Amino acid sequence: MSAHIHQQLNNLAYGLRQQQQALGELSQKVVSAAQTQNQSTQPVLPRTIDDIPGLRTPKWYVVEIDFTKGDTSVRFNSAEIAPDGPFIITQAAPWWKITDTTNTDFYGSPTTAPTGRTLPCSAVPFLLNSGISQINATSGAGVATGSVGVGDMFDSAGTAGALSDIPEFSFQIEIAGSGRYWTNTKVPAADFYGWGGQPNYFGIQGWVERTDRITVHASPEVAVPHDGTVRFSFCGYQILGPINLAEALNVQG
Repeated sequence: MSAHIHQQLNNLAYGLRQQQQALGELSQKVVSAAQTQNQSTQPVLPRTIDDIPGLRTPKWYVVEIDFTKGDTSVRFNSAEIAPDGPFIITQAAPWWKITDTTNTDFYGSPTTAPTGRTLPCSAVPFLLNSGISQINATSGAGVATGSVGVGDMFDSAGTAGALSDIPEFSFQIEIAGSGRYWTNTKVPAADFYGWGGQPNYFGIQGWVERTDRITVHASPEVAVPHDGTVRFSFCGYQILGPINLAEALNVQG
């Protein structure tokens, strides 16, 4: 009789172990199913701008700053980003539009002023991208034949001062809503022009939130040679929708 009872106890213990194993497997399946459901119902937070959904459309914004001949003071202006969505900036470049109508304000006193023409905001692109290996002087007292110095190229009172008609600026760019400057020092205009005419793309995308403003501070490094307008162009794309990038990316403005 005792052997029979012992066998029954063993059978009960074995059955209990089987039930415990089955319960453990069932518990693992429940946990796995819950995790799968959470992953499918909870949105994945974006890690980069590229992860943020929304229709992209090419966009340009231009900040215009007027100057008059002889100006040396820092001036600024801004452009407001449309409420359509945040503006992602991939590149930027400053240009100079001639508004002066007085022909004698230009080197050589041309018959008519080159009003409406566009120049860079620095003479550097002319020097870097022209392929010039030497500059030959045509004539003029005090200028050695076959060579012209920097002073001759920029001295409007000399015999070869054509580059003196090109302004020379430095810039600071500010995101008005946050008060952040992209740089705490003035950046030479030459930094915004690529080598050989290729555009300079930003190493990381900058952005301005919708309805915010992008402000440009323009500092003449020499007296402005004639009346004109700095036209600072920002190129990139706009993400259409009521999106706040700082909140979406969980970063501070």
